[in-house]
Amino acid sequence: MTALRTPSRRFLLAAALSAVAAPAFASSGKKEKKEGGEQALDPTYKLGSMTIPIIANGRIVNYVFVAMTLKLASGAEVESFKDQEPVLRDAIVRAAYKTPFTRTDSWKEVDGPRLTSFVLSQCNTLFGKGKVASVEIVKQIPRQQLMPPKASAANTSGEGPLNP
Repeated sequence: MTALRTPSRRFLLAAALSAVAAPAFASSGKKEKKEGGEQALDPTYKLGSMTIPIIANGRIVNYVFVAMTLKLASGAEVESFKDQEPVLRDAIVRAAYKTPFTRTDSWKEVDGPRLTSFVLSQCNTLFGKGKVASVEIVKQIPRQQLMPPKASAANTSGEGPLNP
């Protein structure tokens, strides 16, 4: 009689993961133009999450973890962005400390329009003008759930210099 061996857990786990991951590896990020008239999608480049400080009155009051996506112009190669990503990330973090991307109404999010316009200008400098079509903030996660103090509440207490 021959003994049947049962598959090990490692083998079953590896087989399950390869079955799930196989379709993901088979499809590519950009689609080619098909004969049916379907247009090709512009390539994108995902910047890794970075920590942006929220600074008020010269003090760090919170941090926001921000993930962004660069939408590249058609014809731009994604591979060329990998070498310059650390330089771009460094420029963003340095600018965040120098001229903070802090919103006046919330300490839980960055000032999105200012941040995206800065990143787009840095991309034009680093990668060449017109290589990046747009910048999108995909996710913002605050470290703490803080709200800025309201200026009107501080002045109504009777202790401010605005009350005679």
